[in-house]
Amino acid sequence: MIRVKAYGHIGRALGRAELEIDRDEIRVRDLLDLITSSEGRFTPSLLTMLVTVNGVEISALDREDTIVKSGEEVILIPVTHGG
Repeated sequence: MIRVKAYGHIGRALGRAELEIDRDEIRVRDLLDLITSSEGRFTPSLLTMLVTVNGVEISALDREDTIVKSGEEVILIPVTHGG
């Protein structure tokens, strides 16, 4: 199982703050697509959120092609700012 935590408005859009994905491994891109298809109100954009895998932001890994394996944790963090 892959554990996904969703903070702020992302969790509200999903209707829950935590999900478990029953996969041995999946790319971040495919994980977001899977969540989108099963949770209709969630439209992910890497421009408006940070994604971490085991505490490491995916830009320091392989970005959307980062492989997430069973037992690992993904966190979706909304980025909100103003000017």
